[in-house]
Amino acid sequence: MIPPVAKWVCACGTTMQSSGAMPNPTEYLLVSDQDFEAFTGLVQAEDVYAATSHAFRCPTCDRLHVFWRGLAEDPAIYAPEVQTSG
Repeated sequence: MIPPVAKWVCACGTTMQSSGAMPNPTEYLLVSDQDFEAFTGLVQAEDVYAATSHAFRCPTCDRLHVFWRGLAEDPAIYAPEVQTSG
C-alpha cells in the first residue's frame, strides 16, 4: 500500500510521487459523468475535488496509476496497448 503522500516506483523504473510541485504535472483528477452531473449551478472547487479520483501518468512509459479508492489504497495501473503493424 502506498501512503497518502508518497513516492513509488513505476514498473518502468521511474520514480512517481503524489507530493511535490503544485500543481503536480503528472497528476490528473477523474470524475465520472454521473458524479459530475450531480453538481449544478455555482459550486465550490473543494466539493468537486472531493468527488474525484487521483491518477498519475508516468512521464516515461505513460502508465496510468489510478487511485480509485483514495490515496491510502493501492492504485490500479493501466499500461498503453502496444501497437503492432498489420
